[in-house]
Amino acid sequence: MSLSIKDARIFSNALKKARKRLHLTQATCAELLDHSVSFQKDLERCRCSPSIENFYHICRTLNISADDCIFSENDSKTDSTYHELLRLISQCDESSIKVLTATAAALVNEKHNTST
Repeated sequence: MSLSIKDARIFSNALKKARKRLHLTQATCAELLDHSVSFQKDLERCRCSPSIENFYHICRTLNISADDCIFSENDSKTDSTYHELLRLISQCDESSIKVLTATAAALVNEKHNTST
């Protein structure tokens, strides 16, 4: 099943943005993702869609949120900073998560105390 035209444009933009953020050429990105340069170009031009397996591989390899590849930046359903934080948290061990939880609680308490 291929992406709709709108979804293909959103995916294409997210892919290009991630590639440029990582300072990769299309050829280098294609090599990193283990597919052809022509496939990379077709993805970026909305001429084809990745398989679900390839979509997952692209997101993980380029460290981009799947939401950013599905929802446009202007879509209120996604907040890239929030999703980036969720992605990073998923890579933490239990000890790190406890530190992050305590830090977040302290930030919320500080904000609450300064606003009252």
